[in-house]
Amino acid sequence: MTAAMPKPETTSSLAAVSLPSRGLILVDLSTSWRHRSSPPVGIIRCEHEIARHFLAASPQDVIFGFFSEETQQYSEIPQDTVIQMITNSASSGSSSLQEKETSDDQALKDSVNRKSFYKTVLAGLLFANYMAGRASGLGKWRMKAATWAKQYVAGNYDVIDFESLTRIAKFWTASPNIDLRGPLGGLRMALVHSAPPPGSTPVQIDKIATILLPGVFWEGSKAKWIWKESSKRNISVKLLLFDLIPIVVRQFSESGAAQNFAACLHYLLWSCDHFFCISDSTARDLRRYADVCGYLPIPESKVEVCRLGPARFVHDTGPDAGEDPRIPGSERLDPGKFVLFVSTIESRKNHDFAYHLWRRLAAKHGVEVFPLVFAGKLGWDTDSLMRRISQDPVIGGRHIVHFDNVSDDQLRWLYANCAFTIFPSHYEGFGMTVAESLAFGKPCIASVGSSIEEAGQGVADHIDTLDGVAWLKKIEQYMFDLGALEDKSKAIQIAYKPYAWDEFTAPIVQHMLRSSGAMSGIDLNIPKRNLS
Repeated sequence: MTAAMPKPETTSSLAAVSLPSRGLILVDLSTSWRHRSSPPVGIIRCEHEIARHFLAASPQDVIFGFFSEETQQYSEIPQDTVIQMITNSASSGSSSLQEKETSDDQALKDSVNRKSFYKTVLAGLLFANYMAGRASGLGKWRMKAATWAKQYVAGNYDVIDFESLTRIAKFWTASPNIDLRGPLGGLRMALVHSAPPPGSTPVQIDKIATILLPGVFWEGSKAKWIWKESSKRNISVKLLLFDLIPIVVRQFSESGAAQNFAACLHYLLWSCDHFFCISDSTARDLRRYADVCGYLPIPESKVEVCRLGPARFVHDTGPDAGEDPRIPGSERLDPGKFVLFVSTIESRKNHDFAYHLWRRLAAKHGVEVFPLVFAGKLGWDTDSLMRRISQDPVIGGRHIVHFDNVSDDQLRWLYANCAFTIFPSHYEGFGMTVAESLAFGKPCIASVGSSIEEAGQGVADHIDTLDGVAWLKKIEQYMFDLGALEDKSKAIQIAYKPYAWDEFTAPIVQHMLRSSGAMSGIDLNIPKRNLS
């Protein structure tokens, strides 16, 4: 951990924000808006659940906003749009919002036939400059270069030939640290997703009493902007903190992520007067970081633990869960005869450990081994691992299967039909996969440390990942001893008590309404509202 940056001069002290008179609550849904066409990950699920409860409890007191780096202001996301975004998020490729994104993408392709080679090359040079800054780890260079490239392409996308731009990028991939293919591949949709909602109006910040940040805060200049505006206008700021992974285990973060995260958290440590943490582990990490780095102590009254519940598709599971739509390519999976690992594929999640476990099992048991299913999108720094898996003659393309872009319905089928799950992650803010597995009554073999054991509630099988032999023995027990598997499943169904989403969101909504002056401190019984 690094020493704290100097205290911003215009801020009096940490958590020294007086309660404002009644005003509106601004809930930042920037993360959800940017990723509205993709199956929701944990952070987006949390934003959606918080939005659900604000809409059910007190819609007249809340504004949902999207922060634009270009305009340096919030734009309002209409409540009807938020409801549609939540409702459509669980499906993949079938929602009206996603159809709209498809048409927007097509419009970017077809809007103008005339293309400019000069502007295409210039756009490529700007993105090469951005990627060079990213590879070097120079934060200011990277931020400025990204802004230049994005603004230029946004202003000239109608005459830029994106197919040619992708081909030109091949000339800039000679260095192993500079690769434009990924950024260019998603550039068109990034332009659509970085724009405010159509027809939206700027949020009148003078009417805002308090701001809630429930999503990504560690990118761009939003944290600094919030510090400035909250200091100037006496706005109360609340942060939902998932983890301090880029600081605590920075070796598992992208280059420069730790610096960006720490810089943004710096401004929020001086501007936030309340922190909602998703686990005791995250709360401890926050207090430890503030103490070690020389920030003012964070009182216990300013840190509230709000534990996550399993995703909504788990609670909505009925007796026919096993009949949900299967994933194309999953026909070779026999119900009850495969093992599931749900997670974005990245080094922190420890898929490499899982690969070596299954390599050893395949070498020992051959065709008797249950396939291991990776369900999750590809994250950063995964090319080498996925290439080794695909080329390994022991795995042979049979023993490990990967499904990307899995919808909630498809994920429900995987959970309902797997034999058990594994989760050997190095570090977690909570460990949602463990909670989801147990909620389905499925045994979960998980690692130890951070918050993973909190999620397991003493019901999951926790084994140190340094003890590979113990992992192999437990996997073999559940794989080849049906009685042991059934006994464990029955024990989970009796002992495991999943947290409900109301338990997570109600304290946040109550606190926000009180701090804005919308309610006086009487506990709020949030009514149910069907948004599905």
